[in-house]
Amino acid sequence: MFHRMVAIKLVVTVVAGSVAACAAGGGFEPLCRPGEPAPTCKITGEGCDEVKVTFQPYNLTVMKWDGALKKYQDKPVGQLESHVAVGGKDDWQMYLHGPMLRPQKEQGEFSMPPFYVSATFTNKVYRFEQIRKSAVRGQNMTAIQKLVAHAVAPSTTFPIENKDGELEGLLVAEGEPFDINSPMDPKHWTFDFGGVDYVSPNNGGANCTRIFPNAVDTVSNYKTGGDVTNTVSCHPHTGICFFSVWRFYDDAQPMWNLTKKKHPDCLHYCVADDIKNVKEGCKKAGVVMNEYNQPICSEPGVGAVHGMTVSTVVGPDPNEFDIFLVFTGGIEFVGGESSMKKVTVKKTADGDLQVLKTQVFGQDLFETSVGRASPVGMAPADAGGDHAWVDDSGKHVWVSTFRMANAGIHMLDYVTGALIYSVHGTPDFLKNNYAYSAGIHGGGYMGSPKGTLVLGTSACTHPKTACAPVPWDPVTKAFGLEARGLMYVIDISELLPPEEDETKIIV
Repeated sequence: MFHRMVAIKLVVTVVAGSVAACAAGGGFEPLCRPGEPAPTCKITGEGCDEVKVTFQPYNLTVMKWDGALKKYQDKPVGQLESHVAVGGKDDWQMYLHGPMLRPQKEQGEFSMPPFYVSATFTNKVYRFEQIRKSAVRGQNMTAIQKLVAHAVAPSTTFPIENKDGELEGLLVAEGEPFDINSPMDPKHWTFDFGGVDYVSPNNGGANCTRIFPNAVDTVSNYKTGGDVTNTVSCHPHTGICFFSVWRFYDDAQPMWNLTKKKHPDCLHYCVADDIKNVKEGCKKAGVVMNEYNQPICSEPGVGAVHGMTVSTVVGPDPNEFDIFLVFTGGIEFVGGESSMKKVTVKKTADGDLQVLKTQVFGQDLFETSVGRASPVGMAPADAGGDHAWVDDSGKHVWVSTFRMANAGIHMLDYVTGALIYSVHGTPDFLKNNYAYSAGIHGGGYMGSPKGTLVLGTSACTHPKTACAPVPWDPVTKAFGLEARGLMYVIDISELLPPEEDETKIIV
């Protein structure tokens, strides 16, 4: 999702840095390794260094979609209280991605359960825990931040648990489109496009096992440097995991033409014996084929699967389930292409994956709300499909979008895909800092006492012309390019009155 010119300049910078690192004797330790300090730090946060972090209060605007008139109501229907943590030089700077909230049973005496989030640009995975929120609205929220692992440009994570539901490791989707990681750190720099690693740092030993690409998946780049992977999501009952291979310049010319044949952007799958033993590898794997036996890969005018999520809704047949795919193409933050599909799949008797049905999904959001003249093709204004999460009610799908025409978070009907609410304001917390959505997760549902969304955002200072992850240094600061990614915790337990409603006072 970078602008062409800035992306090219970034490549030159990174390559130059890698050469310098090589000359200095880089590559002595693997990039994938435990958090800090390595001898004691576990993936659960136990034994890791602690930093106290403050989240500032910030209300977000909620707009209601009128399904009959096919437009938003004229005035906001309410507000949601959120709390925001701002990226810094030593944590995630401008690039945060894919938060993952843990279950309610891990909340303990605190205000909400812990959550994990990926610092893609700085190759780190963080855990936030011991979260304390005041009973009085409008007050700061505090948390303990822990660096629990280092990984190759991590984007999203999926938890691997034991039979008691305790966290044992993370599947980490990793994607570095420029192939060079940590170039300014001679001790850890490496060439790796990415993939999916099982990461379980524990008492000084980093168990980083590459799950994807793999030898079973003959389309994957198993022996040629890896695959740029954006999202990992699994169906624990069947042991099937899905991996979206996606580059920020998908379907953008001329860059896309140079790489699409050798490195196609496709949705891949892996069938494990047991999700708890996914680190042992895949029994069956490959590109997901739709019901017409066509591969789910990048298409002109559509793009490829960027974000996706496996539904937690359990139907009559536990081997049959839905996945929600968010397609995105183009590198601009105003125009582009994006859409969404709901795909019903099942695990067959012989242990493989079969797609049963594909439905267009979320047309109110991806077409009508931004005035697209056609559901496909590069449009001058586009929503910018990001990631999705099915809430605990099983009735709604929450979708994040990053393009300026309708940036924010949106609640859609699970069955029909109809747009219900849009939450706006997440890009605007800091002045001259466009914080675009880069991953969503949560717990509970709208109106439930524990209803919570966690949203990671990346950021840039010139979204209409040049939006890229720019390293922090004196030069970028002088040009006003240092942006700050934001971490949002959003309370969806209560819809507060609109800001202009003076009949109630929001403290």
